[in-house]
Amino acid sequence: MSGISKENYLNPIIPSDVKVKDMRLVKATNELLKDIGYLITSPDDVTVENGKFDIVPWPTKGWRALDPNTGNEGGTTEGSMDIYWEEDRLYAKNHAITTDSNHYLLGYGNLPSNSNIIEPSDISSVFIWSSDYHPDGGQLFFPTDGKPFISTLAPAVGDDITPDHFTAFYISEGYGLYIYPGVWHNSVYIHPSHSPVSLFGRQGRVHGRISVDWVKEFNTLLRVPLSFEANK
Repeated sequence: MSGISKENYLNPIIPSDVKVKDMRLVKATNELLKDIGYLITSPDDVTVENGKFDIVPWPTKGWRALDPNTGNEGGTTEGSMDIYWEEDRLYAKNHAITTDSNHYLLGYGNLPSNSNIIEPSDISSVFIWSSDYHPDGGQLFFPTDGKPFISTLAPAVGDDITPDHFTAFYISEGYGLYIYPGVWHNSVYIHPSHSPVSLFGRQGRVHGRISVDWVKEFNTLLRVPLSFEANK
């Protein structure tokens, strides 16, 4: 199956008969994030230098092994991750990535087939249409303002991913998130009243990205609540 192009990442096709799957939002703890990643209190918690940032060695094509301490020397790239709403659409721009494949439509505050105008203050959830994973390394998100955020995550189950694998996690104030290589994820979600925000991001420099288009493969949008209190 072909991947998602940079053009489609900004303008996906959403049919009028698309289904909606509601996701429950849970408060993230390291116990709940087991096999996915863990909470951090500073970007310095997870670096290549301290041995805690995972870089996957380059895959070999034959029976010979990589020479020791090679195949993982590309290290990480880092930069700001801008998250912002424009009307009823949530976008992200990842400045850690030096190509133009760094601008994404994360989701919708209203079903695209609904022609009714919705005010930003009335948006209570986001409808997400895609997710992805990075086979080459982990990824770190840390809010520069210390504010809470929401992240949708699934374990590294490989390519046979389904909506049922996913959980929406509420990351409490003062914390960031580190996820392991291969973990399915999106960027992060915020309520329009908090837009725009900037996060510090760090990830493997190769930036391999493998995606699922929930609409194309399952005719489904995932609806994620944007308030932890309202979700209780």
